[in-house]
Amino acid sequence: MKKKIAIISAVLALVLVLSLALVACNAYKWDSIGPGEPNAKVESNGGYAVKQGKYLYYVNGFDGTTADNTFGTPVKQAILRSEVKEEDGTLTVDNTTTKVVVPKTVLYSSSVKDGGIAVFGEWIYYATPNYDKDKTGTASTTDIDFMRTKTDGSVTQKIAKISGRDTRYLFTESRILYVSGTSVNYIDFSGMKTNKSIDNGKGAKSGTLIENVSGTVLWSMDSDRIFFVESLTGDDSYKQYNNLCSVKVDGSDKKVLATEGTSLTGDEKPEDKVLKVFKYTLVNLLVEKDAQGNIKDYTLYYTKTHRNGESDTSDGFFCSKISADKSEKEAQTQFKTDEYRMTTQTVSSVYPLGYEEGALLTISSNVYKLEKDYAGKLEDRLIVSGTPTICYADKAAKKIYYTISSVTGLASISYDPEHLDNQALIFGEGIKTDWLNLDFVGSNLFFFATDDSNYVHYIDVKSPIYGKLDEEGEQEKTEYAGFEREEDEE
Repeated sequence: MKKKIAIISAVLALVLVLSLALVACNAYKWDSIGPGEPNAKVESNGGYAVKQGKYLYYVNGFDGTTADNTFGTPVKQAILRSEVKEEDGTLTVDNTTTKVVVPKTVLYSSSVKDGGIAVFGEWIYYATPNYDKDKTGTASTTDIDFMRTKTDGSVTQKIAKISGRDTRYLFTESRILYVSGTSVNYIDFSGMKTNKSIDNGKGAKSGTLIENVSGTVLWSMDSDRIFFVESLTGDDSYKQYNNLCSVKVDGSDKKVLATEGTSLTGDEKPEDKVLKVFKYTLVNLLVEKDAQGNIKDYTLYYTKTHRNGESDTSDGFFCSKISADKSEKEAQTQFKTDEYRMTTQTVSSVYPLGYEEGALLTISSNVYKLEKDYAGKLEDRLIVSGTPTICYADKAAKKIYYTISSVTGLASISYDPEHLDNQALIFGEGIKTDWLNLDFVGSNLFFFATDDSNYVHYIDVKSPIYGKLDEEGEQEKTEYAGFEREEDEE
């Protein structure tokens, strides 16, 4: 007997027919689906699903990149809205309230893991593939449109078109940032009118936010500040260091956090000085907030190298933090003082836990938990082997949820090195993992199931199908929380 979970909402054909009937000469004509809650708290921007008040906005499955993307046509891979109820952190979606709010296809890219949709106030922001044809009638295979739609569906606006469907981008309340080569560009839409649909980006302005970027730019939809490494140019280009910097998304308050003299005391001999002049490579970022939701600290994870003769030598993998209220000089001092080295091993991926707790580091296909002041053996911090992808960390329970090639579905394990005896299978459904990072609203996981043509599902991971192994080695089965269930006889 195979147990099958129901999709969040399989939009009825009648809903689609009625919606399409609304499309008129206005390219973005779509009648209001009723007011949302634009002043409510937003949870989980930048993924498959965003919760704002009592409403959930989500991408309704995966349909690829070749479907008809005419406004009003897509349903699967479009954005839907449903009402939700929440009790003890567990969501229940009311399928009877589901409506199409954005009848456009959300952009798919296997290279961009941190894109997705975002909700700010009364607007939903999203990227969508542009299939405009050139003079020969050939549809574009590279262009994307950045767009926004009001949360009631009444107004839709094209903000800008760019080339490159593998482009990293960030939505903010007034700007879209995107990486282009060694630059970060912006599209400022604060000047656009908000009371009518727009199909040509009228009122939006574009420009370059930062240049000479080296490596990965770190950002978060929870913050108005980004972090980057700046390469040296011109007469200084031969020097063996770079600048680790931050700047606000509006281009103001740029700070150099680490540079040539950051680690120098002034007493070094010439042969020792080279050992303290570094090139930085940023790897990951965690925005840490206080109980009121205000940004307290930015925890940065990065590597450093120094010049050793004709080549660069690794100094290891590091963690440090910058408090949100620091001036540039104070931030430089804090960055230097609070820095600690986590490992000298090569790190292939990082799941950040915070400055004191450190991170979960993937080293040679194994995940280790390393934290500040830990000086023991690496093997004593082994959590799980086999190159897992960590989806979510419950810090209160000290537990991680992860996918791994050897298991169908989602598994969990404690990341407390003293208590590694509770590995469990949460559920055994196939998960699509080649798009965005798996998305959580609280402890509720949203994912595309591969056994039903990639529709979206959700589950509270604290109430799984499968529990721990029982004494006979079998999985103890419980019920899904929030799911409709149906059984197929086999």
